[in-house]
Amino acid sequence: MVTAKICGEEGVLSYLGTVGSVISRSKYRVSDIYEIRLRAGQRVALETARGRAVIDKTVSAEEMGECIKCFCNYSLHSFEKELKEGFVTLKGGHRAGFCGTAVVRNGVFEGVKDISSINIRVAREIIGAGDFLESAVFAEDFKGLLICGKPMSGKTTVLRDLCRIIGDRHKLAVVDGRGEIAAVYGGVPQNNVGVYTDVLNGYGRAEGIEIATRTLSPEYIACDEITGFESCAKLCLNSGVKMIFTLHCGSMEQAKESEIVKTGAISHIAFLGGKIGQITERLAVK
Repeated sequence: MVTAKICGEEGVLSYLGTVGSVISRSKYRVSDIYEIRLRAGQRVALETARGRAVIDKTVSAEEMGECIKCFCNYSLHSFEKELKEGFVTLKGGHRAGFCGTAVVRNGVFEGVKDISSINIRVAREIIGAGDFLESAVFAEDFKGLLICGKPMSGKTTVLRDLCRIIGDRHKLAVVDGRGEIAAVYGGVPQNNVGVYTDVLNGYGRAEGIEIATRTLSPEYIACDEITGFESCAKLCLNSGVKMIFTLHCGSMEQAKESEIVKTGAISHIAFLGGKIGQITERLAVK
């Protein structure tokens, strides 16, 4: 049975100050919202279950700045790394990405000023989203699973639920660089990722996977957005660790031709399309 829960539903709007109050009074419920987009001088835009919508609230530059401060708990220096990378993970696993004017010194990008756009991706736990892949990840010949799809197809949502399924049976290490899988807050995962699961929160992919294989003796490793880290898949394969990764791509054909599949570490591919989290194609890699 598939059931959905917004991760920290009430809290996500509290980060937006007056803008959040306007959204809460609108006809749109947080449970129906996938993205909240703020652009300086423009009306609030939403991506919802029924399509795109705008709210009659124009966002000022001052409100944009106040949102950024709130994302960082009014301690910008404590979030220097996140601000440089262009996103902050909020309590509940919601991710606030932003852009503006680049700060470049001596040819090196150092961060962003005069924030002009903010995009909040509302995190969800959809219990049952990973059920269709359960038979694959527990198969005798399983080596690795690649969950593929376009942006906003629900890759992280499916991965999160698979972590719950696997982590209730096997030792699982989740390398959660952006805090979107387990939504760790104060050291405690806010999402259900399984009783036998260890979460490496905020670690880079390469560092987290290396540490996990060396010190945590996992049977499975899960990680989001693996593009460019094919060596991590080889490490898992050579260490006898099964893996679940996500990958941005536009089709199953692109997934089959990806560098990570060419490593031989992937035995199964799932492609998402249609509704968020809907698996439209599955392939056993030979």
